Amino acid sequence: MARLGMCDINNFKLGPKSKRAISDIREVIDQGNLLAGVLAATPFYYIFGTPSVTTSPFEKLITVRDHDWSTFAKAMSGAGKTTRNRVFMIAYEQEIFTTGDEQRFWNCVSEAAK
Repeated sequence: MARLGMCDINNFKLGPKSKRAISDIREVIDQGNLLAGVLAATPFYYIFGTPSVTTSPFEKLITVRDHDWSTFAKAMSGAGKTTRNRVFMIAYEQEIFTTGDEQRFWNCVSEAAK
């Protein structure tokens, strides 16, 4: 049984295209998680990993304080939005090309991904 908000679908069987779509969604989510991890590491690499013209601890602290953290926060929130959008597109395509409970299932997935 799949239940999502108003969705209540019992005992249905996924077709081959839906199984492939679920595999695609898993890959999108995995890539989104990887992207979020890389984006999280970027400011730390930028601050501590790149060769710096400044070498004193005081100058290094100024570099940390001057880093554009708001841009980083926007990039992190954008990664989640991109992942949701890709999941929505996969689910919506499946919703269009399926019928019955399978179509209702994909409708629930696409609505959740909006």
